[in-house]
Amino acid sequence: MNLEHLRNFIEVAVEMNISSAAKRLRLTQPALSRQMAVFENDTGWKLFERGAKSIRLTRDGEVVARLGQEMLDGVDRIHAQMRREIEGATIRIAYAPSLAGAMLKLAIARFTQLHPQVQVSLADCSTEEMMAGLEQGKYDLVVGVVHEQAGVEWQALRQERFVVAMPSDHPLAKKRSIHASDLDQAKLLLLSRTDYPGYWQEVSAYFRAQGINAKVAGEFDSLSSIQLGIEAKMGLAMVAARAQLGKMVKLKKLDPEPAPICVAAGRRLAVATEPHIEAFLAELKVAGELA
Repeated sequence: MNLEHLRNFIEVAVEMNISSAAKRLRLTQPALSRQMAVFENDTGWKLFERGAKSIRLTRDGEVVARLGQEMLDGVDRIHAQMRREIEGATIRIAYAPSLAGAMLKLAIARFTQLHPQVQVSLADCSTEEMMAGLEQGKYDLVVGVVHEQAGVEWQALRQERFVVAMPSDHPLAKKRSIHASDLDQAKLLLLSRTDYPGYWQEVSAYFRAQGINAKVAGEFDSLSSIQLGIEAKMGLAMVAARAQLGKMVKLKKLDPEPAPICVAAGRRLAVATEPHIEAFLAELKVAGELA
């Protein structure tokens, strides 16, 4: 069986229209029609019922479409395995640095010792960029705050606490801990509500629960941008307790303490997880307990 013809047949079976399928496959309609006729002749099965302006699958065609897709999935998996064993594999990971940086550093150090042939590629992303890249197949894993999205499975790694970040010479920096009321009317620097919706929801919920009327002095696209804003004395920020913001920034506990956020690893359900990715997830889980 010609696998290229099988792939093209499945495209036709999905579209149920030769013209639409031809456009997606970048073929001419006559060329695709001839190819389907050759495919039927080679297999000896009648796959289509052809009308004047439409086509539909026969029972044989439905069987070939269903089992043919399973066959192609198996071929693709074996081909990917061949490529990994010959060329080495790469795990593509998008992550939120403020939440996952230390954990990833530990996981990668452990993983590369056990799997030296596998490369790890990292991308520092916003939540929006992570989820879009995961859906498009750009990333194998994303590590950050759980973001509900169809077709994505999450594995919890650890709970992360919120603290208040401020300039080291800020009056509140002398306190052992900060009470929620200390933030009333304070200028706040927050991660972008568009790029980090989970973070924004958690912070907003805490402020509402505590009756805090703070002023948003700026929204930022990254933790490094927030650090610059704090050092420039633009305001205070809510960040993860493990955030690394330099010597000019102090991190203070907040009372009452905000609910922790769940840091997790997400992957697409529609894609079979490769053994090396499963192995990396196992290291991430260990790192989540140690980092």
